[in-house]
Amino acid sequence: MSVRTKKIFLCVFLTILGVVYLCTNRSTNDKDVSLKQLLAAAIRAAELGGFEVVAVHDQIKFKVESKGQTKEGVNDPVTAADYKSHCAMYRSLTEAFPGITVISEETSQDCDKVAIEDIKNSAKSIDGYDMSDDIVNTKDITIWIDPLDATKEFTENLLQYVTTMVCIAVKGQPIIGVIYKPFETKQNYSLFWTWTNHGASKNLKNLPKTRDNRIPILIVSRSHAGQVNNVSKVAFGNNVEIISAAGAGYKFLEVAVDNATAYVHTTAIKKWDICAGTAILRALGGTVTQLYDQQPIYFGANDPKVLTKGLLATMSNHALYSDKFLHEFQSNFH
Repeated sequence: MSVRTKKIFLCVFLTILGVVYLCTNRSTNDKDVSLKQLLAAAIRAAELGGFEVVAVHDQIKFKVESKGQTKEGVNDPVTAADYKSHCAMYRSLTEAFPGITVISEETSQDCDKVAIEDIKNSAKSIDGYDMSDDIVNTKDITIWIDPLDATKEFTENLLQYVTTMVCIAVKGQPIIGVIYKPFETKQNYSLFWTWTNHGASKNLKNLPKTRDNRIPILIVSRSHAGQVNNVSKVAFGNNVEIISAAGAGYKFLEVAVDNATAYVHTTAIKKWDICAGTAILRALGGTVTQLYDQQPIYFGANDPKVLTKGLLATMSNHALYSDKFLHEFQSNFH
């Protein structure tokens, strides 16, 4: 082989090697995503879902269907607001980030009739926040969305409980939580978000510290309370206040802003109901575990979608609440 032929062969080989490298590198980059970009998109998706919820509510009449009854015998309604919010949130996220798994409470229904916004480069909601970025592989990310939390209360016009939620989990750990209150009229109190170790919405910054010596204020579900009221009285005596409320998102926020000391749920609950709230409380220094065995909760794509062992969420004194409840719940439920 001549020297000239060897040079040509070497050039061709290096060219092919360069093309392969560039293609491989581009493919790798295509599988990576900016979490800062995902946070902004998650915020916008929650808002878009909220806009659909409000639009349905403003109609003169809307149809209420039923997905059946819960284990406790409570009707589980679904409305056009649930479906339209799902379409806006689910499609905008999956089209902006096609390699990421998105898990929603609802399924797509007439989504072609819902206008979809390109949210990939949304940034308005986090303008003014000085945050570093993290780059994560898409296969490690699971997005959980709840297009309309507190549907039953939505149909009853108890709109203060209604939220839309987005949660971003990395390797099963919920690190970004977004909760949007579409019917909140107070400025700066409709949108709440956190990104663990990076930042939080201004309404969640510099919150007052929970007073360790205050009486327990437990927030529980108005439709799934079960025996929690009676058990709480036994566990803490009469020196306890119990707030009955709807919507997991609403209850998580009440704990986050110190209006309640613990969120207690004793029956089964879906993970799209609790992922965003879990991310928010954990980012603020709180703790969320299963109630009956005190184990952490994981939100990976292959993890169970239903939490069956209760829920306990606190900003402080988690072990105290857990120990108080554990004996009573084991006695009464097992």
